[in-house]
Amino acid sequence: MNQKKLGDSLNWSLLYILIAIYNEGSISGAANRLNVTQSAVSQSLKKLEEQVGSHLVNRNTKPLTLTPTGYYCLQVAQTIFTEVTSIEAMKRSNSHLLDGEITLLVASRIHNPNYNNFLVNLRKDYPNITLNMVVKSSMDILKELKHKTPAIGICLASHLPTMLNSHLLFNQRYYLYCGYHHALFFEEDLTFEKLLNQDFISFKSEEIGEVLSPITVFKETHNLMGRVSAYTNNLDEAVRLIYAGYGIGALPDQFIAATHLTDKLRRLPPDEGIADVPIYIFWHKDRALSATEAKFIELITAHDVF
Repeated sequence: MNQKKLGDSLNWSLLYILIAIYNEGSISGAANRLNVTQSAVSQSLKKLEEQVGSHLVNRNTKPLTLTPTGYYCLQVAQTIFTEVTSIEAMKRSNSHLLDGEITLLVASRIHNPNYNNFLVNLRKDYPNITLNMVVKSSMDILKELKHKTPAIGICLASHLPTMLNSHLLFNQRYYLYCGYHHALFFEEDLTFEKLLNQDFISFKSEEIGEVLSPITVFKETHNLMGRVSAYTNNLDEAVRLIYAGYGIGALPDQFIAATHLTDKLRRLPPDEGIADVPIYIFWHKDRALSATEAKFIELITAHDVF
């Protein structure tokens, strides 16, 4: 009973304090190593001795030495620490064993080199994970996730729903473009003032409150009040219409680099672009995650990914 009682009540983290005291030879040295106060170390040692029911440290020696019971506890603590630190090595060596399917609801035409690299590394480290990529509008993605659809979403959002967890992945910078068949494409002395009365290709989601509303805010702030000659919510169609000369329009710069019409589109002033549109990853707060989903979220939200 006594052994079971100690096993149930012992605070295992206190054993790490004992390792630090032994390695540093003093309370103050252990405190410096652990970045805590000497009082905190002394109190932790006292709690450990109370739980074990025996003195563990000879306090009248310099450096501090351990009692026989203290040495035994040290061996136990070192064994536990070795086993705990081996968990991460085990995870790395057996990462290929993690399998399962992840449903990803993704907005179309999201381009970011770091996102691409993340997917490359995910494949290398976890080759048995299956990705089910479903392309939807950002509005539909958020709607499905709110209903606890067993999926993770990557999309644009004008506001962050309270029932969803969210993490900012990156910003897509939007610039103004004209196409090969537009009068401004070959303009030599191109100034911002020449854009003021041009026709526009607009996305339906540019309306105030929608995901691309920062584009509308820029237009209104800078008096870009030309006629809207075409609406679309599809980037490919926007590129087609801009190329065909229907008007100028805002496009994410990294997307342009991936289109076959990159040489037939001209970036317009201002040089710094007009708006940053954030791309988030979302998942429902009240839906249990699978091991593969949890690992995917852990990896993609790591600070060194984007």
